[in-house]
Amino acid sequence: MSLPVTAAFALGTAVELYLLVLLSNYFDTVTLLNEIMFTFLWGIVLGRSYGKEYFEKLQWHLKSRTLPPDEAVNGAVLAVASMLLITPGVVTDLIGFLMTLPASRGLFKEIILELVRKRNRSGEGYFFFRD
Repeated sequence: MSLPVTAAFALGTAVELYLLVLLSNYFDTVTLLNEIMFTFLWGIVLGRSYGKEYFEKLQWHLKSRTLPPDEAVNGAVLAVASMLLITPGVVTDLIGFLMTLPASRGLFKEIILELVRKRNRSGEGYFFFRD
């Protein structure tokens, strides 16, 4: 299992670096650094607002084998978005930005709800964090 995960991280890093180098042909270095810092700070603010509290709510509903309310799923999506925005890169920033938009957040909420349903069916009581 560790080899596919390592390969996925290596490939993701290579794609992110390639896209940053490609964008450096069109934008100056200061603009790219500003974009990276802005999305990093935006991710920090989102993470402080929608962080561990919503994952704990999601965890509690998973342990009790119930579907979480819309508020908890919204918070979990925004917490994941903050993690993606903190990670420097073009693809992660784009996905994180899409997760923050209310129009596209429904798609990501459905993905999380489907993960919760699968975990409930399999009997696994943890989502991201173990007690």
